[in-house]
Amino acid sequence: MAQRKTTTSNRSSRSGSSSKKPAASSRATKQPARRVEPVVEKEPLYSVIWSYSWGKALYLLLAILVLIGLDLLIAMNHYHLFFTVLGVEIIAAMLIGWIAFIIIDRMKQRDNLEPVESDPEAEE
Repeated sequence: MAQRKTTTSNRSSRSGSSSKKPAASSRATKQPARRVEPVVEKEPLYSVIWSYSWGKALYLLLAILVLIGLDLLIAMNHYHLFFTVLGVEIIAAMLIGWIAFIIIDRMKQRDNLEPVESDPEAEE
């Protein structure tokens, strides 16, 4: 029984319920100064994925799958309607892509043309 009292009294003294603070040791240890690390703002995951060529292909594949899924929901298993809607979407995508290609190509051609400086003597 004496052992139980000792362990119980040891537990109560270890529990930290007393308000006494431990005395400072004679060997004061200095903690090293903390380095302040610069705050690095992380880019969102979708922009990191977009920066790779496989990421662009992945996004294109996901967009196509979502489009086909929406077409299936709209058609409600009427396959004739599904293929009609899908065909119209493919034709529209081809037209939009072709028009965008032409516009971008014309803008590049305009940027590549060097401005011709007029010669004041040639004008007379």
